[in-house]
Amino acid sequence: MLRVSLFALGLLAGVSTATIAPARANPADGFQLRFAPLADVVGMPPATNSDGWKRDLAVLRWQQFARDSELVGHAWSYLDRDIGRFQSAIGSDFVKTAPRIRAGVPQFVHLADEVKNQLKDALGRSRPFVSHQDLKPCLPREDSESYPSGHATWYVTTSLLLADLLPERRERLLAVGHQGMAARVTCGMHYPSDVEAGQRLGKAAVKQILRSPQWKRFKLSVQPEVKALMSPPAAGMPVVYD
Repeated sequence: MLRVSLFALGLLAGVSTATIAPARANPADGFQLRFAPLADVVGMPPATNSDGWKRDLAVLRWQQFARDSELVGHAWSYLDRDIGRFQSAIGSDFVKTAPRIRAGVPQFVHLADEVKNQLKDALGRSRPFVSHQDLKPCLPREDSESYPSGHATWYVTTSLLLADLLPERRERLLAVGHQGMAARVTCGMHYPSDVEAGQRLGKAAVKQILRSPQWKRFKLSVQPEVKALMSPPAAGMPVVYD
């Protein structure tokens, strides 16, 4: 796999290749993601006319041909990056039951999002519908760069952090995370390789987060909410599609 030149990224993005500082404290105050290994994990997008580039286009063109109103509606349901999207996977109401988890987890996810932004700006890959006029997205167009996918980064990071807090719901949470990132390819907003890069970034960022004292303190502090979330509805858990 081609690797990102860390020196070049530092020049292009205007940031240190050593760390990305958190934009907000509480509860991630003082924690820094190590940028260099995350950039290496993400790597470079497929070169034009490479096998990976051809695969990207073939998948997007097939998705555009095959998608129906149900798939499009499903993709729209993942348009927003809101932790509340995971409520059905857990079977509890975040707002009423776990306000500290609902507010705290996004603070850690924000750190991965900042890394994603720097990589997008440095790598500068255009959205598929910008480079290929035959591709028509079925979600609102976005002006940001394409690689790595922000939705994939967010949904993977969020699902894995929630799974660490709620291991009993792990498979259900990861299924929602997978759907959130797959929707971007269904509607032609991202190349498959964008989504795969976001998935790699999210997984690698979570490994760093889980080892941090900030996450360990946060996890301990929300155990009463974790316990409360483990009470499913009387009628049983809703179905989560993978």
